[in-house]
Amino acid sequence: MKNIFRQAGIILGLLGLWYLFFLFLTYLFYPDSGVVDDNQAHRGYTFTKSIYPDGGSSVDLGVWLSKNAPHRIIIIGSSNAQGGIRPTVLQTLLPDFAIYNGAIGGSNVTQLREILDVVRMSSPQSMKGTIFVAGIFYGTFFNDNVSGQHVLWKNKDLTIFQSDGLRYGLYKPKDNKLELTLEPHLMPWAVRLLRPFLFWHCIFVDVRSHYVDFWDSFHSMTGMHEGMQGEELKQSVLAQWKVSLGDIKGFAQAQQMNSFLELCQEIIQSGASLVIVDLPVPQWVREKSAYYKKYILNRPLYINGIKNIPRVRYIDLGTSLPGRPDSDFSDSVHPTKEAAEMWSKTIADFVVSQRRYLGF
Repeated sequence: MKNIFRQAGIILGLLGLWYLFFLFLTYLFYPDSGVVDDNQAHRGYTFTKSIYPDGGSSVDLGVWLSKNAPHRIIIIGSSNAQGGIRPTVLQTLLPDFAIYNGAIGGSNVTQLREILDVVRMSSPQSMKGTIFVAGIFYGTFFNDNVSGQHVLWKNKDLTIFQSDGLRYGLYKPKDNKLELTLEPHLMPWAVRLLRPFLFWHCIFVDVRSHYVDFWDSFHSMTGMHEGMQGEELKQSVLAQWKVSLGDIKGFAQAQQMNSFLELCQEIIQSGASLVIVDLPVPQWVREKSAYYKKYILNRPLYINGIKNIPRVRYIDLGTSLPGRPDSDFSDSVHPTKEAAEMWSKTIADFVVSQRRYLGF
């Protein structure tokens, strides 16, 4: 029996040493404290942001929210908002705001609401100092049953955002939402203890991220996005959108528009303010996409509705930047690095011009 306990002690000791070794490695490669410096734009400054470089992580969001900055801007939307609305650019014109890009690729209204739920639950006292910037486009208004954001996790049909939060025990499910298992101020400490486990995830995600960032940069420098002008490639892209968005009969209906309008009302009722940014798409998409045309046809359903909601402002970025060429896009929706800088500057100028109306 003594030998069993001795062997168990040795194994536990070795596991402890391995844990400390990997904990050391995480601080060696990512030597920050794991808490966001409110004087810096969020992207790239924290350990969790290095793990989740594209935003939209419930773990990363929880750490950021624990700081309880007095004035905050939280960006929500899909991947075109993820890459097209740059915190570093917004920060130059809005230095008194802590800025977080929580956009999740492939999001519909359900994923946008999940971000609101976590923010509202984690720091309800800070909602009055928060502006949500919702980057939307025609691809936001599809039904949940065709969403690529859903995965099977422990025999439960969850969104990727939900499964990410449940994976490390920092959240628990409640009424189809995420609920913190810890007090919000303890989130940074929990993430510090989880560093060795998150580090493994970081290795794979960082490799992918660096490759994607390099390819986007190369794409932009060489002008390869101009290949989108090829008719065969355009038809292929439109066919892929048909798979991603589902049957057009159920797309951008009054149900989805009303759901977005309800989300707008929930944001305002929470005490926060809202800027809706209608993100542009290439000219050829506007001409050829039946989904885009249906969205434009039904868009007044929510635009007319938000006129009666206080502290909500709307900007059509395509109208604000007229005559921009299709070469502003690397594909059918995502802006090049140069275009993203222009988008972000225009959005920041708009927020500055509307600060008084938004309550700031």
